[in-house]
Amino acid sequence: MSGLKATPDSLCPDGFSGSAEERDRYSAVVATCSSLVAGLQGVEFLWHEPLARHTTFRLGGPAACLARPQTEDALRALIEVVAEHRIPHIVLGGGSNILAPDGLLPVLVIQLTGCRCDPSISGSGSGGGVPVHSGAGTMLSRFLGFCLRNDLGGLEYLVGIPGTVGGALVMNAGTGEGTVSDSLDWIELLDPEGLRHRLPGSELRAGYRDMGLPRDWVVLGGCFRMQRSSGRFLRARMRDLMTKRRSTQPLGLASAGCIFRNPPEAPAGELIEKSGLKKLRIGGAEISGKHANWVINLGSAKSGDVLALIRHVENEVFRNFGVRLEREIRILTP
Repeated sequence: MSGLKATPDSLCPDGFSGSAEERDRYSAVVATCSSLVAGLQGVEFLWHEPLARHTTFRLGGPAACLARPQTEDALRALIEVVAEHRIPHIVLGGGSNILAPDGLLPVLVIQLTGCRCDPSISGSGSGGGVPVHSGAGTMLSRFLGFCLRNDLGGLEYLVGIPGTVGGALVMNAGTGEGTVSDSLDWIELLDPEGLRHRLPGSELRAGYRDMGLPRDWVVLGGCFRMQRSSGRFLRARMRDLMTKRRSTQPLGLASAGCIFRNPPEAPAGELIEKSGLKKLRIGGAEISGKHANWVINLGSAKSGDVLALIRHVENEVFRNFGVRLEREIRILTP
């Protein structure tokens, strides 16, 4: 059972199969977290927390500990302890690009959605436009709502994309109409020692679904150059974009969006569809009939079902076209 408690009731939950070695690894992380980080102020702790509650796939077994810093200072203190003691950890935003394993996950999960800095118009922007700052834990929908209320355009093509501002920054989220890096003024990060850095967007090596950020650094937030626009125009634009997305993507179903990056040869969805794989099922997971680059959880899927589909797609596309698809989602391993 999960709960907002400083220490766990047990070192390992009942009801999850695994080898003695796997359970020992998991228990060791719980014990380490309960002795080293559980006393930190401004952090909520959930023990043996199922990641199915925190991912858009609605899949995933229990993590040893899920920590929710409530302030930037609390996040910094947590990162310092994690780095000093080399605690295995991952950073989680809205969980929209994650496939978590079915079994025990022996890591500390740092969830940023509690450490939210709401969007605001900042006076420290550069390069023209209206500077809007947002913390990493802010949901994209909340950020776009702020822009809409203040007649600010430039990122409306992100409408309907789940997840947080931090996740969008890490992934350089976007569509065929643009990417986050196009509007990024600067980004703030914490390095593994807890030191804060501000990097200009112009100095980042942003690419396709990659902002080029230093490995193991945590995104705190960013400032975007937005453009004054008509609220009526922005509402109509977002409405049109959502209509198009609903007609071509299985929105509202449990998924992680696109599974693969688009290779140079052709869109991944096209290659998957031409391989005859639309609506293929393994267990409770299915390749979407609307968009072949999406895998959906029909309600009874296991992470293993999704992973089996992913591997099958990779093999079939390579067999048919000689193209090795590159995964866009992050697959966590125990």
